[in-house]
Amino acid sequence: MHSIHHLKLIQALAQHRHFGRAAAALGVSQPGLTRSLKQIEEVLGVRLFDRDGVVAPTLFGEIVLSRGTAVLGDFAEMMREISLAKGLDVGELNVVAGPYPAEISGQKAIGLLSERHPSLLVQLKTKDGLHAADDVLNGSADLGFADISEASDNKELDVEPIRTSVLRFFCRAGHPLARRKSLGLDDLLDYPWVGPSASARIKKWLPDVPKPFGVFDHARERFHPRITVETVFAAQQIVAAGNGLAVALPALVGERITDGTFVTLPVELPWLRLNYGFIFKRGRTRSPSALAYMEIVRKIEAAMPE
Repeated sequence: MHSIHHLKLIQALAQHRHFGRAAAALGVSQPGLTRSLKQIEEVLGVRLFDRDGVVAPTLFGEIVLSRGTAVLGDFAEMMREISLAKGLDVGELNVVAGPYPAEISGQKAIGLLSERHPSLLVQLKTKDGLHAADDVLNGSADLGFADISEASDNKELDVEPIRTSVLRFFCRAGHPLARRKSLGLDDLLDYPWVGPSASARIKKWLPDVPKPFGVFDHARERFHPRITVETVFAAQQIVAAGNGLAVALPALVGERITDGTFVTLPVELPWLRLNYGFIFKRGRTRSPSALAYMEIVRKIEAAMPE
């Protein structure tokens, strides 16, 4: 076995259990794949796959597969490191951002980064903090920019706090609560909340009762607003059309409050706070593009009011 290509060939055969399908997945001809496997087996002096009806790895094949997976992982990481060294003019940046940080500064930072480095291939996904951390851990995202409450407890992750701010409830101007001069948490529980899911830690302040505001998912340790959405913009559209309540930084809904579309509700809940920042895998080198993106976000956030 002389190359990474040979390991990929063996993996493809083990996955598809069929020479034709494995060849198609690799983009080679079936006779060519068969010849390559025969050469590998001749070099190793053992049979890697049984071909009696169903293609299946032998004991020797299983050994190669178990070792080869780690080798391919190391090779992929090596190629990533080489890509990092090329800098900002060549390469990719995959960011997973929470709904609030994405709309506060994350999306704008992507635009500014792309303006300065137009050849950079960038992907921005929006997910809650728990799933953002998962994407960073499994390598599908280079950087997370989301709620850091749960990621802070993970020893495989590092975090950098960016913003901690109190959120305010808002509703449409014609909402039954819009003209009330005084409100408490109990008043808000009687209407559907609109927004992304949150950690079940919020149960310290919210009652686990069958009311319209939302539900606790104890199996997944999450709190789901009655209407769960992935973006702040979607929450605004839903709130504007019905009796839902949502939360945001005043800066995110300021224009629609000024034009009379929304009303900020007169209730303050100090525990209802944004707590977001950067999430990255401990020990993994950050790319020049990730570092540049982080610096742009910091500057945007520093210029914003609390």
